[in-house]
Amino acid sequence: MFRKTLFAFINAGMVLILFTTTVYPSQATSGLVLGGTLEAPIRMEVFSDFECPGCRYFYQKIVLPVLQDYADKDKVCIIYHEFPLSQHKHAREAARYCEAAYKIGRDKALQVMDALFEHQSEWIRDGNIEKVVTGTLSPEDFLQLKENLSDPDINRSIRQGIQLGDERKVKGTPTMFLYYPGGTQKVEQLQNMRYFILKSFFDGILK
Repeated sequence: MFRKTLFAFINAGMVLILFTTTVYPSQATSGLVLGGTLEAPIRMEVFSDFECPGCRYFYQKIVLPVLQDYADKDKVCIIYHEFPLSQHKHAREAARYCEAAYKIGRDKALQVMDALFEHQSEWIRDGNIEKVVTGTLSPEDFLQLKENLSDPDINRSIRQGIQLGDERKVKGTPTMFLYYPGGTQKVEQLQNMRYFILKSFFDGILK
């Protein structure tokens, strides 16, 4: 999909790969739009696994601040792609709960994501995802989520995320793709990213 023709470098523990051709998808073919719209000047696509400790850090320390500082003002559109790794026993089921919650509404999905990452150390031991999710949704919303889990679109959406990640040569999680006027970047090893770095980058584009 992309042609790497410039260079790769390591900065603050992250691997950034720059592309000469700006590829800004007009539509999101898969993934959950967590904030902003597809018309936002910057698009941030994240491939993530709920059982991954680095993904927990990236969600809590990077995604949530970006939602508040940029996505709420439609300066950045955040798209979340499910990319459960095969070595993580409960990651796919956690992704199913997130997808089921998104069918109720974006805010419900964010509530479930908050809970899954916050209590990651608990449910990865016994796989009791339902216990964590039950405590974060209203009884009505939880019943709707349980019903949504039987929707075949949920498994299809997860497969699409994995397929897209494979096409983009995602090797691990979290991995981020940034699309903005004038460039495209693939950023890996995000467990070492600091928010001020990304914020400075965004502010430089948006000024």
